[in-house]
Amino acid sequence: MVLGMLVTSIGSGQLIARTGRYKVFPIIGSAILAVALYLLSTIDESTGTVLLNLYFFFLGISLGMIIQVLVIAVQNTVDFKDLGAATSGVTFFRTIGGAFGVSVFGAIFTNQLAHQLGTVLRSAHNLPPGFDPATIQQNSHVIKTLPADLQRDILHAYSLALHPVFLTAVPIAGIAFILSWFLREVPLRTVAATTVKSSAAVADLGEGMGAAPTQRSSEQEAERILTGLSATELRRFGYARLARSAGIDLPGGACWVLTRLARQGSMPGPELARQAGVTLEEGRPTGDLLVSRGMVTRTNGVLALTQEGSQVAEQLCAAQQRWMADQLAGWSPDQHAELSEVLARLAHAILGDEADRHLADRPARG
Repeated sequence: MVLGMLVTSIGSGQLIARTGRYKVFPIIGSAILAVALYLLSTIDESTGTVLLNLYFFFLGISLGMIIQVLVIAVQNTVDFKDLGAATSGVTFFRTIGGAFGVSVFGAIFTNQLAHQLGTVLRSAHNLPPGFDPATIQQNSHVIKTLPADLQRDILHAYSLALHPVFLTAVPIAGIAFILSWFLREVPLRTVAATTVKSSAAVADLGEGMGAAPTQRSSEQEAERILTGLSATELRRFGYARLARSAGIDLPGGACWVLTRLARQGSMPGPELARQAGVTLEEGRPTGDLLVSRGMVTRTNGVLALTQEGSQVAEQLCAAQQRWMADQLAGWSPDQHAELSEVLARLAHAILGDEADRHLADRPARG
């Protein structure tokens, strides 16, 4: 089931980002969900593991088209000030629905099991002396102590008790299928289109499966989204395109050094080379270039930014901030001061990270 969820959540995210269409996925997903629930209502004690896993795979495929896509649909339609409340609301109602569903379907199973076991045990003539039928529901291992024919009857009673659980869920999935046709599809924001492709979006599957619910403010939700998008952008294009967009004639490696020094302050050349993942000799040409441009000083092997170097580092951060603002189509930073603060803070926090040193000299594309 989890495998099916991963396949369709990632796959639907890629398709949504390319086409901008998301309404079709809950429609198809809820239809498959109804079919999967019906198939699960047919299982019995003789159902093989492969077939059972196939049914659960179909169930996962359906959930993967629904759970995360609905979050994207909500994020795509609300204003920034409501982003945190809307995202948390989706998870909250999903959690409430899950708790309610477990209670209702658990009650159905328990009542059906008591009825089916009662029927089997009342007609049984080979029960051990003093055997208490209630112990079967409390401890299923007791079944192994019973005669073989009685074991088969009790296992069949368990399978019969499961059938109405899944059959009851089928019309509920049918209602979801009907309601999904009324989902309003609006033009997809850039941030919503690319969020679903990022690992941050996939991580929310845990929340969808009943883990700790999301409780994030609009600023925290925007920060989570933009962090994932920025990481994806840097992985694809490195620092070279960032330098080009900032109008700076420097290689990506030099840009990383400037933002690293702006972030960490002055540091010895060997330590900077270690953080960059290169030898001192390999990193020296980059240092020499920055020194010759007057952006960095080298005193007794310690590198420090000059005023010009600090200005260039700020230009790079400003370029990163502009790129992130472009992803927030429909959420204007000019109208939300808190969003502008998030963009400024993230731009300085993301650039110059030691973890992305390998992206420094990646050629710019596009």
